Amino acid sequence: MRKLQVPLFLLATGLLGACAQIPAPGPNSTALAQTRASQADQAAQMAQERLAAVATQRRAAERHFCSSWKASLDLVRRDAIGCVHATPEQQGACWDAVANWAGAKSEYYAALQRLFAGHPYAEPAQAAGSFFQQTQTWAQNCRGNIQACLQEADQSSMQAQKAAVNQFCAGHGGPPS
Repeated sequence: MRKLQVPLFLLATGLLGACAQIPAPGPNSTALAQTRASQADQAAQMAQERLAAVATQRRAAERHFCSSWKASLDLVRRDAIGCVHATPEQQGACWDAVANWAGAKSEYYAALQRLFAGHPYAEPAQAAGSFFQQTQTWAQNCRGNIQACLQEADQSSMQAQKAAVNQFCAGHGGPPS
C-alpha cells in the first residue's frame, strides 16, 4: 500500500507544480484578448467574403456551363474531322494537338466539378471531364491508326458521358449537342 501512495504523491505534486507554472495575468491581458478577438472577427469576415466570391463564381460558371460544353464539343468534332482529312505527314501533329486540347478540357471540367461540389452541376461537370479524358486517349490512339480511330469514335463509354451532359443541358435550357 505504501508503494502506491508514493507514486500518487509524486503525481499530485507534479500536477500542482504544473499549475504553479501558469503566469498570472499581466496588465496587457485585456488588450491581447481584444486584439485576438478583433483578429478572429477579421478572419471570419474574410471567410464570409471568400464564400460569397466562390458562390458568385459558381453561379457564373453554371450560367455558361451548357454553352461552353456545346462549344467544346463542336470544336473537338471540327478538329477531329480536320485531322482525318489532313495529309499523312500532318496527321500525327494534328492528333497530338487534339489530344492536348482534350486533356486541358478534361482538367477544366474537373476544376468545375470541384467548384460545383454539392450542387446540381457537379455530376455533369464530372461526366464532361470524363468525356474529354476519354477523348484525349482516343485522339492519342488515332495518331497511329486512322481506321481503328474511326471505329473507336463510337465508344459506348464516351457516348454515355456525352449523353449524360446533353440530357442535363437539355433540362437546363441548353441545346443538346
